[in-house]
Order: sequence, then structure tokens, then C-alpha cells
Amino acid sequence: MSTPTLSQPPAPTVWPSVGFTDVDAGIRLLTEVFGFVVTVVHRSDEGVVEHAEARWPAGGGIMFGSRGKRGDWGSLGPQGVYVVAPDTATLDQVWERVEVAEGLEVLRKLHDTDYGSRTFDVRDADGNLWSFGTYPGS
Repeated sequence: MSTPTLSQPPAPTVWPSVGFTDVDAGIRLLTEVFGFVVTVVHRSDEGVVEHAEARWPAGGGIMFGSRGKRGDWGSLGPQGVYVVAPDTATLDQVWERVEVAEGLEVLRKLHDTDYGSRTFDVRDADGNLWSFGTYPGS
């Protein structure tokens, strides 16, 4: 079996999914701290977020919902998401907001790696791991 090669990356078609115990706090984290844009939120009559999406302005996004809702998706544990910043200025802006945000545990402060990325890692209140960096993959 041959390994496919890409001359240009395709449009994103893989969307990580995360759960938040307090979805409204999760939305504030995604938008006000990280810089995502929430494009849809579907709530049940009881207020449970069954499905929501947040787009990263440089491309891609995540799907999210209420942790603890019925079904397999509601029982997701903590997830890990890597977000590619389009440039160091964007990454530095996100880091500045992360540094003053409440409810985040900084796992690795903003730093440069030996493989050419500028990056940092945090854990949110639900245990989700978030890594932001300039490394776009190979």
C-alpha cells in the first residue's frame, strides 16, 4: 500500500470534539481567550448543548457540547486539541489572553522549540488539553 502525498493541504475535514461541564464558560474560553468564532449552538429544551461548532479564523474548528449529556458523546473525557496559529503575532496575542485568564492551568509557557515552532500548552477546567503553536505539520 502506498502512502499518499499532498501537494497542497486539503480543506480541513477532521474536527476534534470536546465536552464542557459549563458550556457557557467553554464558549467564553473559546471566543474571548482563544479567539475562536462560535458559528452554531443547538440546545435542547432543558438547555443541554447537543451540538455546537467553533471555527478557528485561520481554518478548521472544533465541535463541542455539554459533558454529561445522554449518549456516548456526552461521556467523552478530556480531549487534546492542537491549534495552528497563522503567525507569531496571532500566537502572542492568544498567549497574552491566556496568561490573565482564570480557570486555565499552564502546562508549558510560550517558548520556541528545536523544530521551529513557537508554542504553549494549557489545560482547561474540564481537563481538556489545548496546545497552540506555529508548527503547521509536514
